[in-house]
Amino acid sequence: MMEKELIKLLLNKDFYHKNKSKLTKEFFTNGTGALYETIKNAHEDSEKDLSINELSTLHLDVYNPALSKAARDNFGVLVDELKELELPNEKIAQNIIRSLFKRRIAEKIAVLANEIYNGSDADFTEIRKQLDVTFEEVNDYAYITGNIEDLIEQLKDNTKWKFNLEPLRDKVNGVGDGNLVIIFARPEAGKTAFWVNLVSGVDGFASQGAKVCALINEEPAIRTQMRLINAYTGMTLDEIRANKTEASTKWAEVRQNIKILDTVDWSLDDVDEFVQKENPDILVVDQLDKVNVKGSFARTDEKLRAIYTGAREIAKRNNCCVIAVSQASADGQGKFDLTFDMMEGSKTGKAAEADVIIGVGHRDKLDTDERIRSLAISKNKITGWHGQLVCTIIPELSRYDL
Repeated sequence: MMEKELIKLLLNKDFYHKNKSKLTKEFFTNGTGALYETIKNAHEDSEKDLSINELSTLHLDVYNPALSKAARDNFGVLVDELKELELPNEKIAQNIIRSLFKRRIAEKIAVLANEIYNGSDADFTEIRKQLDVTFEEVNDYAYITGNIEDLIEQLKDNTKWKFNLEPLRDKVNGVGDGNLVIIFARPEAGKTAFWVNLVSGVDGFASQGAKVCALINEEPAIRTQMRLINAYTGMTLDEIRANKTEASTKWAEVRQNIKILDTVDWSLDDVDEFVQKENPDILVVDQLDKVNVKGSFARTDEKLRAIYTGAREIAKRNNCCVIAVSQASADGQGKFDLTFDMMEGSKTGKAAEADVIIGVGHRDKLDTDERIRSLAISKNKITGWHGQLVCTIIPELSRYDL
């Protein structure tokens, strides 16, 4: 009964995405395991709730067209049972998941114990490990494991998406789930071009397979979209106008991996709702400082701290990376090395929430190459490296070259 109740709950896309990390096929018995796989595939392919009739069609005609008549008849009985079930509330649903988890661990322990009983060379180490997992994961609290092997495994580099500028990749690696990255610079210094290059430039996040969503409240999003196309195709706007077919063919290679929209007057709640719906790997907010947040604040820095705290929570809660774009204060005007205390509106509040802070600096003296930029890493919780990298901006392509 528990498996069937859980199957019916999983038809809801929000419930599925909220709980998918806790579930495996092994939780399900008596034919429900294959049904779980169908639901999993359907939700990964299409972001919408499923009806029982849609589930039936997908299971029989799309994912399992070769099922025997007997198997189809058994499935029909299961579908009828699902239709009659009442949906449990959230508390009961979590109890069901917890019970199925404990049952799965108990099955593993039973198999291991039976092997030892029958003379296997195995010892109790694996049983002890399974008991540790059970103690830590069946509680309502997210205890950190005390198992050394698991800790070492979890502390491995989790930067799924690597920076496409080689020296930056060598020093900082990239970004991963739960990270908050801040990119800041003075106006017209190239901060938008910098994140556009990371996303859409040669070997950027989109080319690596990341799903990237960008929320734009600074310049018109249509302009940013063209920058993304410039960066990926390596073609200027004039070249694109003259070679639309070639540009369209190139852009089609990553077009589905990048979504961009105007978000003027959006609140932090709007951003959170959007992320839950779209489930991106990387979310760019250009600019995060302009997002609205609930509450009354005596000072600007208090408001900004609340915004950045909220952005970090969104990243952690939704297993994505948030890249926040921000302005540098007047202290950074003409400075080549921008440190995080030069961020506008908050010398420490915003910085406290970030994993990585990159300041894009340039000199505004007439005797210097106007395309030279500095990437100053003033905070880096990923690898610990701090320093400055010198690079060149190619503004007509929204690309950076190191």
